[in-house]
Amino acid sequence: MNIEFLEAIEEMARARGIDREVAFAAMEKAIAAAYQAKFGGEEPPPVEIDRRSGDVYVKGSRFDLVRELGRIESRRAEDFFRREILRHRREGLYEMYASRIGEILNGFVHRFEGRDVWINLGEVEALLPSEERLPTERYVPGRRLRTYLYRVERTQGDPRIYVSRAHPDFVAKLLSLEVPELEQGMLEVVKVARVAGVKSKVLVRGVDPRIDPVGSCIGPGGSRIRAVSRELSGEKVDIVRWNEDVRQVIRGALAPASTLEVELDEPARTALVTVPGSDISLAIGRDGHNVELAAKLTGYAITIRTPSGERA
Repeated sequence: MNIEFLEAIEEMARARGIDREVAFAAMEKAIAAAYQAKFGGEEPPPVEIDRRSGDVYVKGSRFDLVRELGRIESRRAEDFFRREILRHRREGLYEMYASRIGEILNGFVHRFEGRDVWINLGEVEALLPSEERLPTERYVPGRRLRTYLYRVERTQGDPRIYVSRAHPDFVAKLLSLEVPELEQGMLEVVKVARVAGVKSKVLVRGVDPRIDPVGSCIGPGGSRIRAVSRELSGEKVDIVRWNEDVRQVIRGALAPASTLEVELDEPARTALVTVPGSDISLAIGRDGHNVELAAKLTGYAITIRTPSGERA
């Protein structure tokens, strides 16, 4: 019996976080490659490791690795095995994170490359590119951070995992964590328009007619929407009720401004919106963000005017 050999393979599997059978298959492949390198042959021979005893069989016959392969080929087999294990680990990481695109990940700020931030996820790092940061935030090593996973790429080494705090869908995911009705499918987020770090508008539709989309997302005393805003370092989040009539959606998206009239040119995808003169500033918003987000949310280019015809 070769218990130490068995334990070494199983320990490698545990350390690298891969399945035990994958590790044994990798070792069998490594022994076959080393055997072929030493003894020749057009194809690597069949190799089997007894999972109970640790004995090795090549072509059905028991095989003494050290004595028959020799030290050099044994070392070559060991190196091959480690490379195979590393390859399986990296492929496993890629598949795991690729399947989680669109989810929120938890990690810690680890290090910086220029303005890019590397997030420690535990077994691997994720890249928070500078353009995916919130401009209002400071990132310091050790800070716990939630991020949105939006892309995974294969590389020569570990997979490259891209995360964001500026992605519009990050707001939707955070809202789902706070609003059970979204998680349970009674409500759905139709679209998010966002100026990251400043303001977001979320268009929400009720699937269950008994549920108020706006009230549910805001929560008792505003508790749910405050939790989302707090996670986004104070970014303001407006909830807009979906309606089949895009005029009503435009009205809601321009809140807190009042609207007197909405004229649509559907082929041109433009809207001319009349608001009280006193609400011009509210409709436009600071730096034009309110009307900009309303346009993004509805898909209509919006022009604001007063009852006298003066355009903003």
